[in-house]
Amino acid sequence: MGDGDNLQHIKDVELMILSDFSKICDENDIEYYLIYGTQIGAIRHQGFIPWDDDVDVLLFRKDYEKFLNVMEDNPNEKYTIFDSRYNSEYFFQFGRMSLNDTYWAEYWDEQVSFKLGIHIDLFILDNLPDNKFKRKLFIQRCYYLARLYSISVLKFDNYSKGMNFILNCAHNLLNLINITPGYFQKKLSRLFRKYESSSGEYVTDLTLMERVTFKKDDYKPPKKIKFENLNSYIPNNDFNTLNPIYGDYMQLPPEEERVAHVLNEIDFGEY
Repeated sequence: MGDGDNLQHIKDVELMILSDFSKICDENDIEYYLIYGTQIGAIRHQGFIPWDDDVDVLLFRKDYEKFLNVMEDNPNEKYTIFDSRYNSEYFFQFGRMSLNDTYWAEYWDEQVSFKLGIHIDLFILDNLPDNKFKRKLFIQRCYYLARLYSISVLKFDNYSKGMNFILNCAHNLLNLINITPGYFQKKLSRLFRKYESSSGEYVTDLTLMERVTFKKDDYKPPKKIKFENLNSYIPNNDFNTLNPIYGDYMQLPPEEERVAHVLNEIDFGEY
């Protein structure tokens, strides 16, 4: 990621974004949770994990859509919200609240038409079917379609030579038969919300690589916690929301696993 000063600068800017996000949510009765590494940081360090360089928040689908509507109805010169419905080349199935006039360039940056700024990630909890077999099949289907979506947008050179060859052949084939990013965007947008009206108890973040499921009452009601200088929220059941992904989340990982993003470039603008 770079030197300690650069990492601290990133954290300071992201904390400002999180503060602005929290204010919007509080003013509009939108429920959210610090999640993943940010949740662990809040519990274990009362703020950022020392080597971490991102902020992850999670919203139930209803609250995420409400947040998007609020931002659409109240244009904000300070931020841009990234979601695949706004640009099909944005191949991620979660949103980002990106600070304008900053720049955050990962390995895929030069292959897309948009420029991402320093941001926080906005993950989404979607409803699942109650039947265990249907639930597993549904998650698998979403997972593989989301992978194909990213392959339709990108060419790869960051894996092994053999894997890069396979992925790039798939990319060329999808383009040859005219299966576009827009096709996957529309399909996944409908698919992720297939059980939106369900009153079942199971939910998940369908972007999770681990493909695990949770219950709604693992999250609700949110509980308050201190994160750096902010009062924020996390799921009410730490163990059920973290252990399936991280195992013993209170144990520090080995030094070689304490890594941050690899960036091609970062620009803080006026911040």
